[in-house]
Amino acid sequence: MNTSHPYDISMKSLLKEDAAEIIPQLLPGATLLEALDIEVVRTPMRTDRVYRIHYRGRPHILEVEFQASADERMALRLLVYHVDLLYDYNLPVISLVVYLFKTTVVEPPFKEMSGSEELLSFKYRNVSLWTLDAQQYVAEHALCMYVLLPAMRNANASLILQAIEELLEYYRDRESQLARRLLWLSIFLRRAEALPAADKQRVKERINMFDELFEQDEFVRKQRALGEEMGFARGEAQASRRILVHIVRSRFPALAELAQHKAERMNQVTAIEEITVLLATISDEAIAREILSAPSAA
Repeated sequence: MNTSHPYDISMKSLLKEDAAEIIPQLLPGATLLEALDIEVVRTPMRTDRVYRIHYRGRPHILEVEFQASADERMALRLLVYHVDLLYDYNLPVISLVVYLFKTTVVEPPFKEMSGSEELLSFKYRNVSLWTLDAQQYVAEHALCMYVLLPAMRNANASLILQAIEELLEYYRDRESQLARRLLWLSIFLRRAEALPAADKQRVKERINMFDELFEQDEFVRKQRALGEEMGFARGEAQASRRILVHIVRSRFPALAELAQHKAERMNQVTAIEEITVLLATISDEAIAREILSAPSAA
């Protein structure tokens, strides 16, 4: 997985907050027992999210990967994680890939062959968001999935606007959580290829109406004031880099030097701003380090 994509990081953050609700949506019949806040580092690769779940009458390990683009070696990556987790926990392991946007999907099972002899058969599961029905999730009021509606089939402006109203009601007294979900939704909206431009604009205009909500957050106010002091103007890459570095220095001091290196390697303002938004809304230093350590796409 290329973690430089803001979509992958958004999914990690969303699942960190709403795992108990999202896991049964991704794997019907499963219930969360606990999140295993670990990194599988037997190779240079790291798994995205690992959970202990109750499934089919007994404990299992669930390993979830988020994929925003094609990866022909996806099955081999999963196999590495799968074996490591099976060895460590001695429980059945469910390996699950969540494909975020329409791309080439590597279908299970993976088979290792020696001529006509099958040496190994590895089963895993795929969930492709573009095959899920946005209307069904809204009909069932599955609020935990609303951030992902723009990536699903049958999504349109009216449906997403209805979902936003439900989020407003549900998070009425939890403004920070509401703000994060609106930001994540807007990130997925940018990549929503099936949505007409007019629909995207309607939803974007609705989200933009919550500037006052964001202004009520003390941290956001401080960052905007800092931007004015620095002469920040949207579209100026150097100013965007300074904001990114300051946010990291104020929220994750240990990552300040890493943030400086990351900013120096980035040139596209949009990419810098997307990462800045994510770093301003997460509280997990491990995720922040992962964002800053990922290869820069711009």
